[in-house]
Amino acid sequence: MAGLDGVRALAVMGIIAFHSGLSSVPGGFYGVDAFFVVSGYLITSLLLGEFNATGHIQLQRFWARRARRLLPALVVLVAVVGLVLNVAPHLLATPHIVGDVLAALFYFSNWYSIHGGVSYFSLAAQPSPLLHTWSLAIEEQFYLVWPLVVLAVLKVGAGRRMPWSRMAAPDPQSTRRRRLHLLFWLASLGALASAVWMGHLAPNGFTARTYYGTDTRAQGLLVGAALATGLILWRERTRTVGFERLAKVVGLAGIVGTGVLWATTSEYSTDAFRGGFLVAGLCAAMVVFGAVVAPKGPAVTLLEIPPLPALGRISYGIYLWYWPVLLVISGSRLHWGVYPLFLTRTAVTVVLAGLSAHFVEEPIRRGALHPRQILVAVPAALAATLGLVFTATLVTASATPALGPSVAAASIGGPALAPTSAPASASASGNVSHPALADSSATLSGPPVKVLLVGDSMAGSLGVGLGDDAARYNVRIVNEGIPGCSLSMTSSEIRVLGYTVPPGLPCAAISGANSDGNSGGGTPDSLLAQWRRWIDAYNPDVVVYLARGETFDQEFGSQWEHLGQSSFDSYVESRYRQAIKVLSSRGATVVLSTSPYYDSGASPSGSPWPEDTPGRVDIDNQLIREAADVPAGTGTGQAYVFDLNALISPHGQFAPDVDGISARCGDGVHITPAGGQLIGLHLLPVLAQLGRAHQLASPGGAWVGDLPPSTPSWYANLPC
Repeated sequence: MAGLDGVRALAVMGIIAFHSGLSSVPGGFYGVDAFFVVSGYLITSLLLGEFNATGHIQLQRFWARRARRLLPALVVLVAVVGLVLNVAPHLLATPHIVGDVLAALFYFSNWYSIHGGVSYFSLAAQPSPLLHTWSLAIEEQFYLVWPLVVLAVLKVGAGRRMPWSRMAAPDPQSTRRRRLHLLFWLASLGALASAVWMGHLAPNGFTARTYYGTDTRAQGLLVGAALATGLILWRERTRTVGFERLAKVVGLAGIVGTGVLWATTSEYSTDAFRGGFLVAGLCAAMVVFGAVVAPKGPAVTLLEIPPLPALGRISYGIYLWYWPVLLVISGSRLHWGVYPLFLTRTAVTVVLAGLSAHFVEEPIRRGALHPRQILVAVPAALAATLGLVFTATLVTASATPALGPSVAAASIGGPALAPTSAPASASASGNVSHPALADSSATLSGPPVKVLLVGDSMAGSLGVGLGDDAARYNVRIVNEGIPGCSLSMTSSEIRVLGYTVPPGLPCAAISGANSDGNSGGGTPDSLLAQWRRWIDAYNPDVVVYLARGETFDQEFGSQWEHLGQSSFDSYVESRYRQAIKVLSSRGATVVLSTSPYYDSGASPSGSPWPEDTPGRVDIDNQLIREAADVPAGTGTGQAYVFDLNALISPHGQFAPDVDGISARCGDGVHITPAGGQLIGLHLLPVLAQLGRAHQLASPGGAWVGDLPPSTPSWYANLPC
């Protein structure tokens, strides 16, 4: 249909441009809504056209056509992803690939993303090459449900006279128009309700639930459905000269409105969730309206500028392939500028989409396979694809280097159990050395020194390697690192890799239970209250704090703030002082670990993510030193600083390997078990010495109750 291919081409180009970081189209993510509108319009037009011609809608044939149109190319994509994971797993490695594949092939990936597929862990790990199939899942769910709704509205009870009615059966044409009116208002009010529901669920912007939910994103599809129904209802008017002139103006206005939205809306704006998606859908509907009613109008002229029609005809394939291509041709691998990245990604994607259309999609749509062949080919293709994916998981697992025995103490010199000279990595009250850290040989006798490890998932990942070697230093580690929850997180939202997500419990600003089942989530003191319970229960000799969360953008008060802004810096330092006071309340020595540098990959523009900026890490580490540098007698408690940054970020920059040991996980953030063992060679002797004084002054005996494992259950979700 004239112009619609151009709409689809611009939509998919906007999506690629947005994910490539082109500053000229910060709102390119609205391209998905243009797709939704066009799909809603075309599907509803097909359904109503069939009903008008035959009085029926053959649902089985409709769904079969949709499957032939969409499924083959998707299966090929998944098979290629599986093949790449077998041959070069580092290119598209992700810890949830089996779940991602099943969710994509069976069209529930949007809900899979909501309920675990997109979380703090998946954002910290390599993004899934199938993450973008969430929109395909929403469309397929619409294709499943909407035909049933249309058929029910148009067919059920049509032409029947109620038993209690004395009136003759209604005129079929009159009944049909009334039912079309009902369908029009059902789609229109449904779109409005979807937009209102989105605003209610996400008053502060992005959440996975609102962005991926079928109910919240149905608004674009329903706008297209309402447009298709309205054009059939008022078909006679659309054929008048005046109406066609109006359509020309409306079509141009829709293009202008879409351009303004794409050029001015930030991905971080809350306006998108407060009606922005609905406005984007209405603008796209205006363009479709102008293209359908005035096929020779100026809007269509613009939309048919080459190569837009050709790109639009393969837009489905372009959308399928753009995201995996973007992950492979990444800014962190090539270190190119924004525009070279965009052009290269687009060219590769278009070539792959063209091959898919020529060799897979078009032949199957034209009936290259007999129905009996399809019955055999579909299960065989699915089985082969799933086989490739399962094989890839084995390849990925075998590619992970084995840890083998503990890291040799000789890597730092000296006998295995001899102390390191109080390394520069340990400082008292912010100073470089401390005379108390002399000889740890005495700590090998007597009960183990009890060390409580707190912080976010950085602390949890460090505890895995420390736990492996702690017994060699007569130290017992309790690993209570909580993913997505650090000292500064007292707000309802944080930003990770461009996504806005709530922090983990007990930091999450919601009512309910904490991760240990205790109430208290939802106040700034929830995390501190949890720590007090652990201090009282464990009576540790030393408490170590390590977290990355302070480097995130956070909703602070009524606005977004981050390290480097004076108000937020002061707040973070005050939280460190509060933490020292709470963690030392029973006499335990507090060790604040500096943060290492991070490299969680490049943003779509090729630049580092804001939370990876070395400047933020430097500010955080300076605040740690200032908080620990408190004179005795202030009631804050004594704190030491362990300079983890100097140890595993040599030369002042991120390093995945240290002394030939892979210290950082594939996400460029967390610490591998081997890395934890390496750190333990420097840290564990210090902890043993620091803990002995408290152990003698306030003996608590063995740990009380069942202790959490040194390797948390969630650690398996990380690419370590």
